[in-house]
Amino acid sequence: MSYLVLARKYRPRTFDDVIGQDHITNSLRKAVENGRVHHAYLFCGPRGVGKTTCARILARELNRLKSADPSETLELDSDMDVIEIDGASNRGIDEIRTLRENVKFVPMSGRYKIYIVDEVHMLTPEAFNALLKTLEEPPEHVKFIFATTDPNKLPMTVVSRCEPYYFKRIPLETMVSKLQEICAKEGFTAEEEALYSIAKAAQGSMRDALSVMDQLISFSDGKVRSADVNGMLGVVETQLVFDLADALAARDCAASLTITESIISKGKDIRNLSQNLLEHFRHLMVMKVGGKQLESLIDYPKAFKETLFNQAGKFNIQTILRAIDLLIEAQETARITESPRIALELTLAKLTCAEAVPAAVPPSRPAAAGQPAPASAAHARPAAAPVTRPAPAVAPKTVKPPEARPSSTGGFINNNKGVIDLSPAASDIAPPAEPAISVNVSLEDIRQRWNELTHAVSQKRISIGTYLQEGQPSALERDKLYIAFTPEHMFHKECIDTVENQKLIAEVISESLGVRLSVGVVIADQVVRESSQQLDDAVKMFQGELVNEWHSDQEEE
Repeated sequence: MSYLVLARKYRPRTFDDVIGQDHITNSLRKAVENGRVHHAYLFCGPRGVGKTTCARILARELNRLKSADPSETLELDSDMDVIEIDGASNRGIDEIRTLRENVKFVPMSGRYKIYIVDEVHMLTPEAFNALLKTLEEPPEHVKFIFATTDPNKLPMTVVSRCEPYYFKRIPLETMVSKLQEICAKEGFTAEEEALYSIAKAAQGSMRDALSVMDQLISFSDGKVRSADVNGMLGVVETQLVFDLADALAARDCAASLTITESIISKGKDIRNLSQNLLEHFRHLMVMKVGGKQLESLIDYPKAFKETLFNQAGKFNIQTILRAIDLLIEAQETARITESPRIALELTLAKLTCAEAVPAAVPPSRPAAAGQPAPASAAHARPAAAPVTRPAPAVAPKTVKPPEARPSSTGGFINNNKGVIDLSPAASDIAPPAEPAISVNVSLEDIRQRWNELTHAVSQKRISIGTYLQEGQPSALERDKLYIAFTPEHMFHKECIDTVENQKLIAEVISESLGVRLSVGVVIADQVVRESSQQLDDAVKMFQGELVNEWHSDQEEE
């Protein structure tokens, strides 16, 4: 007897055997039991998820012999009243004309004459038009079941005449459980990581997963190993991806390139490596944002998730998001270049080395003859560099500050609020005066105006203003304002906790308050929010929830 492949051997024969499509099998079962069967069904979904299988099971249920036991079903091979048609090879108007003539004949032994048309979207427009009238008002003894992987190609005139069901990809956990069950029946053992790799490669298709399993069993010695799966599918070993991520966390460019070379030398596809690394940083992002509360979004064993959670602690959210952006950019570059390896290695170098350089450098002007080139950032100049010229005195509040005047190097100095323009050499001419807190500004004042201040920040960058709304001023020490976030808003805190974003916030707050302030962020167990009594009364009266207290642009004016 010839060998029967696993995909056919373990093909579901009843609705109870179908996995991952409970929303469809329950509905079809109830329709048959209650006698509310539509004359035309449309099954849509990806390949290998059970569309044709469910069509066959539905046909069996509809044509079950009245005199037989309720659990007994007809085999489609011996049922002359169930006709399966391949839409790709019977797509013309002549085949549809033949079908229209045949539907007039009553079934030979069953209740209905059932037509199952697979890949129905392959029919020509003329064939669809010829089928419309029969599809809308077929004889009472005829049922149509259409299956397609591309419902967008179907005319709406056909879709509107059918009862549609949308099949989804089979969940990874469900697929792994089914593979374990089949391995046990076949007398094989399998490593859990190997089954997860098979299920992920199948992308929700049970048929594809069983095809891979068939291939592995053919040369295995009774055990399906993770190394065999990775070798056959070209999948990069999970541990190597973790090692590469550790090298990136340590900003060790040499180590990351060495690990990449070892992976490529094993015959792994560089594009697969780039995709696996991108998916790994997606998992790190999920763990960093939601911790173990969101681990259900990651389709991997428990031990893998624990290791992933520990590794996420080595990164900040900005680095993870930057890595995702750069890896996506590398994939786009690899499509138009002959060497995808260069694109990936360049990304690894950027992730390990580029963060030491300021992300944004203001455009520089040509230096005058005999004058040294201006530094690209404040990092190039010592923090306590000696000043050769005395700092200008701060103008009293009662005296109108002078207008902005040009400097000798082409920059501008504005003493209105002690703010110096972004000219690269401006700080060499007139360094800002020592920051000072006005006696009229207190922490309570800042708290009362916090909504106004966050709104002002949102005018510069909406995302930063939104993050600030989740924090509250907690302390004011000399010239530094501390903004507190609760642990549940760790993501917002880390997004603000960068030099660039803190500089933006400090500039906006300083300009709004008329003082010079720097900002810092901290974590607090509890944050006290200021709100007006009228606002509290309104929320209480309408039993609502306060979303934010931002003023509109009209109110600001």
